[in-house]
Amino acid sequence: MRGLRDLPVWSRALLAILGLAIAVRLFVVRHKPATPFQACHGDSPILIGTHHKTGTVLLKHIFLKEVCPRMRWRCSFDHDPVACASPEEARANGLDVCFLQHGVRFKLAAALKSGTPFRFIHAIRDPLEVVLSGYQYHRITTERWANRPDRRYNGTSYRKYLNALPLREGLHAEVRHSLRDALKTMPRLLNRTGGRACTLTVRLEDFERDWDGTTAQLWDLLGVDAVMAARLDRAVAKHNVYAGRPKYYNPHVTSNSSSGRVLMRQRVRQLPEAYAKIQNVRRKLGYPAVGREGGTDG
Repeated sequence: MRGLRDLPVWSRALLAILGLAIAVRLFVVRHKPATPFQACHGDSPILIGTHHKTGTVLLKHIFLKEVCPRMRWRCSFDHDPVACASPEEARANGLDVCFLQHGVRFKLAAALKSGTPFRFIHAIRDPLEVVLSGYQYHRITTERWANRPDRRYNGTSYRKYLNALPLREGLHAEVRHSLRDALKTMPRLLNRTGGRACTLTVRLEDFERDWDGTTAQLWDLLGVDAVMAARLDRAVAKHNVYAGRPKYYNPHVTSNSSSGRVLMRQRVRQLPEAYAKIQNVRRKLGYPAVGREGGTDG
């Protein structure tokens, strides 16, 4: 058997480089500093729950297009390719990730009672911004539910109903709709999961304020090493809607800083009863009493 000294110089150099690369990777893994979610790492499934207009499209792009393929994970998005609405179903179906855009539909009671391990990512957003984004989206949406005749909207569709109303009345209608949807389900799901050590509650505003820091929290919960985290950082950069128009732009995404948004915030504040309900939800979610609607977009 030939010894290393009998190999060509280029072969010995290649082996040396490979050995160094392996040593560096082992050092990174073994000397990984303690992180907030280090105790959560392992083979426990990751559940991701969002709500209407709280970052569903963004998180779905991050996981469907980037994380799951690169990690070679088996993932289910809104029951596709297999049904998944609980940690137990995730394990039974051999899934690493379960994603539900109506996160409140996750069945967590049994796992919470038994202590079955699972990791949870919960996406929330300032309730007022949910209302404004919903109002803009529902006036143009092609979703079937919003284009079906409904007696609640005088026999017309919700989309036509909104477009027929002046701005103030249209926003008031959207507040009522949101109070039956995301503004009700966000606090409910937060109450179920927010106190768990292995839950990451991520606000959509966190991505705008600190994209890199927020994605780092995601990678920490996922338990990836520094090498994979760097690869994921490069991969998800194209989905950063706060660094210019992203490559994968989606009509669900609307700007928070347009002049139209400023006007809409002012109009909602002129609806005392509706605005008080929004403030109540904001308190439940831990948002400050004054957000973007305070007169600035900062």
